[in-house]
Amino acid sequence: MVENPGKTLCSDPGLRRVNIPQPVTVEEDDSGLPVAINWTRREVIESILDRWRLDDEWWRTEPLSRFYYSVLLASGRQLLLYKDITNGGWFRS
Repeated sequence: MVENPGKTLCSDPGLRRVNIPQPVTVEEDDSGLPVAINWTRREVIESILDRWRLDDEWWRTEPLSRFYYSVLLASGRQLLLYKDITNGGWFRS
């Protein structure tokens, strides 16, 4: 067995975690579905390719409850968005 040296593995402040959700502004229709995203600029959502709900970690003080949307933008780009049901915020995964 390898002994634990008790040191921090990496203390470089220039490193960052990958796949951190980025907050975005999303325009919704009357039923709450996304119709446009304002990320670097406003882009219209051409279609919703898939959607699902995730409810997880219900035993914690801050459980996860999200609606995920795989969307196709008018530019042809595909994005994965989710709406945090607990606080109403939109994020890009």
